[in-house]
Amino acid sequence: MRSKKRGIWAVTCSVLLVGSLLAGCTGTKKEVSNATPTGTSTAAAPASSASGKQLNLTWMRYENPTQAVIADSQAVQEIMKRKNIKLDIQSVPQSNYEDKKKTLIATNSLPDVIMVKQDDISNNADSGVFLDLTPYLDKMPNFQKIIKDHPEVNKNKIDGKLFGFPLITSWSTQAGQVPMIRTDMLTKLNLKTPTTYEELYQVLKKFKEANPASFPFTSRAANGLTGTENLVNPIAFGFGSGYTTPTGAKVYYDDATKKYTFGPATPEFKDAITWLHKLYKDKLLDPDYTVSTSQIWQEKLSAGKSFFFQDNNAFGSNFNIALQKTDPNAKFDLIPTLASDKGVKRNAVYQLDHIQESYAISAKVKDPTAVINFIDWLYGEEGVRLTGWGIENVDYTINNGEYKISDATLAKFKDKPDPYRAMGSALGLNYLGLSLNVDDHPMIPVSPKETLTWSDMNLKALSDGIVFRQTFDPPFTKDEREKLKQLRTQLDAYMTQTLDKFIITEGALNDWDAFVKQCLDKGAKEIETIYNTALARVK
Repeated sequence: MRSKKRGIWAVTCSVLLVGSLLAGCTGTKKEVSNATPTGTSTAAAPASSASGKQLNLTWMRYENPTQAVIADSQAVQEIMKRKNIKLDIQSVPQSNYEDKKKTLIATNSLPDVIMVKQDDISNNADSGVFLDLTPYLDKMPNFQKIIKDHPEVNKNKIDGKLFGFPLITSWSTQAGQVPMIRTDMLTKLNLKTPTTYEELYQVLKKFKEANPASFPFTSRAANGLTGTENLVNPIAFGFGSGYTTPTGAKVYYDDATKKYTFGPATPEFKDAITWLHKLYKDKLLDPDYTVSTSQIWQEKLSAGKSFFFQDNNAFGSNFNIALQKTDPNAKFDLIPTLASDKGVKRNAVYQLDHIQESYAISAKVKDPTAVINFIDWLYGEEGVRLTGWGIENVDYTINNGEYKISDATLAKFKDKPDPYRAMGSALGLNYLGLSLNVDDHPMIPVSPKETLTWSDMNLKALSDGIVFRQTFDPPFTKDEREKLKQLRTQLDAYMTQTLDKFIITEGALNDWDAFVKQCLDKGAKEIETIYNTALARVK
């Protein structure tokens, strides 16, 4: 079921999310070539600045808890040597990034380059804070090729203009917000694997009885969504409704109807909230779900304090590595799609790219052409290799199109809890580092096998029509953007203040109809209409 796409990325090793990467990366029998591939130069390139002087750039992005951002990583140092560009890397913890970013945008106090979401661009394209990249497109041959190979990038245009350089990630493994459970505990307590949400509730009760201090189901805030949004999204979808788009707008794309819908107005959404309230009441749901960060969430699942999550299954491998240090039998595993009490069976999985995350350039930047040239270089072969693998013939070699991480580089990180992420931090690699053009085919895991098994299960469910990829927002007109700002401001504030009480407070669901009416009065249906009108233009 795995993608057959390989190209030059045919590979003899793997290092993704594993603590045992050495087993997969040192066994190649091919002789390593020491020659530099055609078209790649290891000599210092000319300065990007038109004046020939050193170019100084402030560069801001979030720091994912799985991989620290090191300001003077190897990639940063090499960029200085090769391009005469000094990068001042400004990282912000992911849990605080949204607030920091929005403040900088609102006050027009941006660094030279900043990581944003498409929603940020859509909401601020008319304010003049971001540089319009459109006049520079003919100066970017590498990026032009990206657009040709990934025409979906054109969906990021605002009124025909492009304001951000998207992260191009060609994932070959499929992950998503799918149910992951401690199967060793099912065996230990002589419980059957749950097949419905009601059966899951009963299983979680048994987990709680066996571990009274635990909260079996835990969740987190992630990817710009609040803890409530990230908890409700997969559960509501699994019950046959939905909550938000990936940008947080309070409508969801329904694959059955091929349109956007305001979820809380559907009976299936209330069913999902009722189920979550039942878990909260019985102390099965982590009461910190509204404020839990990714780091806190990972600590709980890695330490045996929680036993179920419906979120990115790729984290399961890391949890298993941590758990098995003290309990060799401990194991999170993906279980088949759960059914609601109405017979609905579906999960949401991620898109295989990150084009809704981009690097935008401040409109105040002193030398826009130099910055444009540099970012175009990052999309090109030399930039891709430096920010994806490191330094050729030092960190990796290529022989007959096959990439191999060097033994010396592997040895530096083999004793780290997560060698791949440690390597990524030190070398400034991948989409959590400096790369804008990422292909994970070289990183397809050999060990543990479970990551590939879960990917195959997700792809099989996708082909069976019970798993659906998340849908990015369509492009909006200027009038639509302005109207959405107004409507979302009032609706989002109300829902953020109100929805949690239905999960937390006993008896609150008696007021559900009044809540839905207030949402409709505050523009929920208008938002739904705007989204569907915009969607119709791109079909």
